Amino acid sequence: MENLEELEKESWPLKKKFLTTIQPHRTKLWQYCLRLTGTPWDAEDLVQETLMRAFASLGQYWQPLYPKAYLFRIATNTWLNQQRKRNIEIDSYEEEEHSQNYDVPDDFFVYEAMDTLTNYLPPKQAVIVILIDVFKFTAKEVANLLPSTEGAVKSALQRGRQKLHHYKKDENKEMIGQRKVKMSSSIIQAFANAFNQRDPEALATLLNENAYHDIIHVGQEYGRQVIRDNSIKDDFLDPTIADQTAEARLLWGHEVVAIFLHKRNQTELHDIITLEVEGDSIVSFRHYYFCEDFLANAAAQFGVPLQTEKEYKVLQ
Repeated sequence: MENLEELEKESWPLKKKFLTTIQPHRTKLWQYCLRLTGTPWDAEDLVQETLMRAFASLGQYWQPLYPKAYLFRIATNTWLNQQRKRNIEIDSYEEEEHSQNYDVPDDFFVYEAMDTLTNYLPPKQAVIVILIDVFKFTAKEVANLLPSTEGAVKSALQRGRQKLHHYKKDENKEMIGQRKVKMSSSIIQAFANAFNQRDPEALATLLNENAYHDIIHVGQEYGRQVIRDNSIKDDFLDPTIADQTAEARLLWGHEVVAIFLHKRNQTELHDIITLEVEGDSIVSFRHYYFCEDFLANAAAQFGVPLQTEKEYKVLQ
């Protein structure tokens, strides 16, 4: 039967080169996606979709591509399209009379408002304020990124800033868009127990026959047998596994399995795993091992440092 395995193997060197090239911009991209979406879960999803689209689209541009602008453009368009699908008015603005000497708010004020900015301003206006006041893009760069005109961008920026000056943060406001996922705590605990007992067979048994495994930013697996023979086997060959423990934890309203590394009298966050359960089996699970910015924020939530000495063999 014909399959694409050989083509997949041939594409890996190019993907590794792509990931290495855009690496200096990953943290800023993640921070931008967090400002847009409002939650670390959705931010990581947007980063993942952005990188997949950016890599897949490389052969479609017959012009120079500069990594930062390229990534931010794709993230912006992807998020705006998501808002359109939710029937949210994106903000149709036109070029207006404006002063070239518009007030520039200090960074502290802008950052204080960022957690709910995209719920307070129309999406495109929020994008413009975030790109210019937080990530220091010029109005000309944003006009090229959207695309729009420099005058229209400056007008939208001025209106957005004026709205922010009248904005009062509601400290009791619930994080909008935070996911409420129904999970089975018993399955999560069983997953953690199987890991702590170093029992790959018990772990595999928890999986649905057609389970899906997403190693975010790196690879995907389909089917219990494939997962058992590949990623589960590899995890238990990790030389540091003897110093790792798994715990069922709550993270940003989502039940997870957190993997901690204990060494030199210090506990560090090693990985986060999320599980989707149907009935009494796991139908899909996701590893955040390669999501450094996401993990750094998770580690801060748990009050422990992030493991810094990690081997990303698959990317080397």
